[in-house]
Amino acid sequence: MDLKDKQSTKKQSPYPILIIGGYGNFGKKITATLAKEANIQVIIAGRNKGKADALAKQLYTTSINPIKTLALNINSADLKDQLSNSTAKLVIHTSGPFQAQGYNVAEACIDAGIHYIDLADGRFFVEGFESLNDQAQQQSVIAITGASSVPGLSSAVIEHYKSRFKVLQELNYGIAPGNQTERGEATVKAILSYSGLNFKRWQNNRWQDVRGWQNTHRHKFPSPIGSRWLANCDIPDLTLFQQHYPEFKSIRFYAGLELSFLHLGLWSLSYLARFKFIKNLARYSRPLTLMSTWVQQLGSDVGGMYMELKGLNHKNEPQRIIWNLIAESGDGPYIPTIASVILAKKIAKGQLSETGAQACVGLFTLEEFTKEVENWDIHQQVLEND
Repeated sequence: MDLKDKQSTKKQSPYPILIIGGYGNFGKKITATLAKEANIQVIIAGRNKGKADALAKQLYTTSINPIKTLALNINSADLKDQLSNSTAKLVIHTSGPFQAQGYNVAEACIDAGIHYIDLADGRFFVEGFESLNDQAQQQSVIAITGASSVPGLSSAVIEHYKSRFKVLQELNYGIAPGNQTERGEATVKAILSYSGLNFKRWQNNRWQDVRGWQNTHRHKFPSPIGSRWLANCDIPDLTLFQQHYPEFKSIRFYAGLELSFLHLGLWSLSYLARFKFIKNLARYSRPLTLMSTWVQQLGSDVGGMYMELKGLNHKNEPQRIIWNLIAESGDGPYIPTIASVILAKKIAKGQLSETGAQACVGLFTLEEFTKEVENWDIHQQVLEND
């Protein structure tokens, strides 16, 4: 039985979607977006029911259907029963960081016959997720990991432009948020977890060791972003894309902080981990996140993402396409949430027929992303052979 068979096309009650961490940095944006859909009912879940209730009250005037709230701890022994009793048909898991998590939430959803999406950016978490595939297929549910900027949006960009190439040879890309945009400790902790430490990256047709938050360099984004610092980041794409697009000889991903003293400060700290003065910087995520908020009024609310594809066109000539995404008016933090929103709407409408567990690679198009962000101050620019 596929997903379409499980969902009636008849007029029915709003589709219940439970968002774990639904009042958090990314979760509240997903909550606010899905609450505007007439065919969806949102359930905000998390350890702090007071925060869930407060957000539900805040969104009262913009939500189409009443928003429910639920106290939920993902480490509870009875998590499966709590999810089953919630009436949810889909769970969106936003409570990172995922680097240190297991699959207990996904497994509880699958066992309960509930579809599952997460925003995981932990490389090994996403890599190993297909181990749940047989279980998900037996339960006739779909479980998707990595529904975020990477690998969700990044794979959509590759799929959109790959037909322009006879051969794809190199991928360089990066993300640079504006300093004034909201930040969450989970994101900071994820970056700190590998800063200064080795990870594998596909370069020159072989796996090579690189250091997290090193190889720092300047990249020029289109106006109004301008030049930003970028440094090595470890993400699931580095493995997934080498498997899905084996023609790539090199795949490099970077991220950066807008303020030079913050970016270079973290670069300096990464050497403490590199030379083993500190085992792992992630243990200092809370104070470092707090310190970064002291200067949050500096810089701008403008951020962006770029993807540079290199290879040969169909005339065997060098081809280079640079796709840029520019977010203004503080709308950048919505970008990591869009993949989960698109997929949630598809599932609610019965538009995803496959079941099983998989990473979010090629599950939505760049056109679908473009349509979803049209109400925000987010736009794209494409340069070719420039």
